[in-house]
Amino acid sequence: MTTNMVRESAKIYEFPVRDLARLKAMRERQTPKPVIYESGSASWYHEEAIREAERAPKQ
Repeated sequence: MTTNMVRESAKIYEFPVRDLARLKAMRERQTPKPVIYESGSASWYHEEAIREAERAPKQ
């Protein structure tokens, strides 16, 4: 009796996209978008780091 069974993994086939506008929209959905948080109370450390860098002597 054989105890070593090998199974193939599933194959995913992508259907062709014929409309260029749909192709572009699909690619835009797949690319990750940067997340930008803007808040006065949450970005104080960033503003302080900028001030500290401006005060530091230039090398």
